[in-house]
Amino acid sequence: MKVIILSDDTKEMKRIVKSEEMASFIWELVHNGWRGFKHTDYDYKKSWGKIHELLEEHGIDIEDLYE
Repeated sequence: MKVIILSDDTKEMKRIVKSEEMASFIWELVHNGWRGFKHTDYDYKKSWGKIHELLEEHGIDIEDLYE
């Protein structure tokens, strides 16, 4: 794929370029992040519920972003 980005805003360009890495991080967090807390006394289910709530609130479907 070839993409040409024309912008004077370097932060905007960086966000666009980094979007795949951000999607990868979100996928890893959603699908595997909880495993680090699985065998602890920490009630991770509340935190993961909030993460899923925020993803839904912001209209982020990780399956659409990362395949």
